[in-house]
Amino acid sequence: MKSWYKKHVKDLLSEEKGMTLVEILASILILSLVVTTFLSFFIQAAKTNNQTDTVNEATFIAQESIELLTYYSKTKSVEEALKMIETENAKEKSGFKVESNIFKKSDETLYTGTVNVSKEGKAYAQMETRLSFETAKEIKY
Repeated sequence: MKSWYKKHVKDLLSEEKGMTLVEILASILILSLVVTTFLSFFIQAAKTNNQTDTVNEATFIAQESIELLTYYSKTKSVEEALKMIETENAKEKSGFKVESNIFKKSDETLYTGTVNVSKEGKAYAQMETRLSFETAKEIKY
């Protein structure tokens, strides 16, 4: 009877109807590696989106400031525009520091308007335009 029992137990053990603990652990390890890889892609994409949003916002602020300088060049004198720029430079827009400036090189007929947009010391947008102050008197630098 002992040999009959051993024979049937061997037959039962030789039939694999499930998974061993080692197989389960190996499959969990492989699955966790795949999931971790995909999660790192999503995290990197989120960081890139945040950086892009910041640069876009800074660019829109710089464009708005350039348009303001253009408006000043059509309606104000250089001195008035410089005073208005000083008050605008003192303000922060959406956490960005905006620095606008108007200057003229001695050998040029047009003024140069520049805008720099930065946050925490890092520049995010820079724009430049040429301006003609028709109503303006010459300013000497």
